[in-house]
Order: sequence, then structure tokens, then C-alpha cells
Amino acid sequence: MDYEIAFDQEESSYKVQTDYQFSAIAEWVSVYLKDVETVQKVLVAARLAEADKEVTEFNHGPFKVIFSEEGTLVSRQVDMQSAEEEIKAMFDSQDSFYRASTDGIQAECGLEDLIKMVESWYEVLQ
Repeated sequence: MDYEIAFDQEESSYKVQTDYQFSAIAEWVSVYLKDVETVQKVLVAARLAEADKEVTEFNHGPFKVIFSEEGTLVSRQVDMQSAEEEIKAMFDSQDSFYRASTDGIQAECGLEDLIKMVESWYEVLQ
């Protein structure tokens, strides 16, 4: 997985930037891994999944993160109450034309890729 850690001048903070298919992972790392303790918990969970096949779940705000031997799954729930009307208006005003999904946004990556990203993020936080 390709990623870049860059300074966002509008928000005056660093952010992880990835391709669209990994955006949920990048947003989760950028927003919720802000302190050393949380970063260390994530790294331990990823390494336990890799070495001992242990499954660990985290909930951070709208994000649900699952570490398993298959990799990392990050799901971001979308607040459909605030977005549904706007989405319908973009397509058609008829309710039968568009049904909003509550599945949210998901991204998956391998444990090794996530560990590299989080370690790089940790260096930036120092």
C-alpha cells in the first residue's frame, strides 16, 4: 500500500494520505492515533494478530478496526441522517430511485503494510 504523511496547512496538522481504496485507514490513523499510548496499543494488536493469530477489535468514534491474521479491516460508519437528503437530491428526488446504504466505508490492508504505516506515523508524532 502506498501512502504519504504530509502536513495539512488548512488544519495545521500532519495527515496520512493514501489512494481512495485505503482512505478509511488513512483517516483513522490521522484522526485517532494521536497519542503514543494508542499507537502502541495498535502496534501490539497488529503484532499479536500476525504472530499469535489473535483477533483484536477497536472502536474509535465512527471507526471499527479489526486485526486478524488475514489483515486489518477498518470500517467507517456514515451518519446517513445528515447525508441522506443531500444524496437523494444529487440523483433524483424520488425515494424509490435511490436507497441510502448504512454500510459505511471499508478498507482492508495487510498487517505488514499497516505496521509500516503506523511506525512511520509514530515517528512523525515524536
